[in-house]
Amino acid sequence: MSQETPIGNLGGNMGGNMGGNSMNQEDSRLVDSILDDLNNSGQQQQQQQQQQQQHQMPMEGGLPQEMTQEQHRAMLEHRQQQMMQQHMMQQHMMQQQQQQEESSLSLIDKLQEQWKSILLVVVLSVVINMGYVDDLFKINDNTFFIQENGALNIQATIIKAIVIGGVFFIVNNLIPM
Repeated sequence: MSQETPIGNLGGNMGGNMGGNSMNQEDSRLVDSILDDLNNSGQQQQQQQQQQQQHQMPMEGGLPQEMTQEQHRAMLEHRQQQMMQQHMMQQHMMQQQQQQEESSLSLIDKLQEQWKSILLVVVLSVVINMGYVDDLFKINDNTFFIQENGALNIQATIIKAIVIGGVFFIVNNLIPM
């Protein structure tokens, strides 16, 4: 005995007859009961799966009677190894994502991110290579930083580079930009 609706009655229900409303309510009850059965069967399957998993994996509170302590230790070690592998894989995936993000930046994007630092280096280089800074190395007839032709030697250039590096570090790290 199956509950079927004759095709002729379907047309009458859709037309909006008053007599079709009782059939429409009956059909909706039937559909609701089918949906409830489907939902209940899905929940029962989930409960069964959870129960199976609980039987396979013992609770922390105690050992199941079937497992020996050695088996329990082996199972715990296996779980620990799996957790370590998952953790390592997650770290690896995060590193790959970071590398992809960094490599996906175009030259213009990098320039837009670092324009302040580039400008700072240019300004410091121009200022340190001006004539009055060179004159500071020539004060009091100091010949340690001057070549025979009157130009600055490599020691003066190294000192100027160290000054540029130090000022860049201080401005870049201590003064927010």
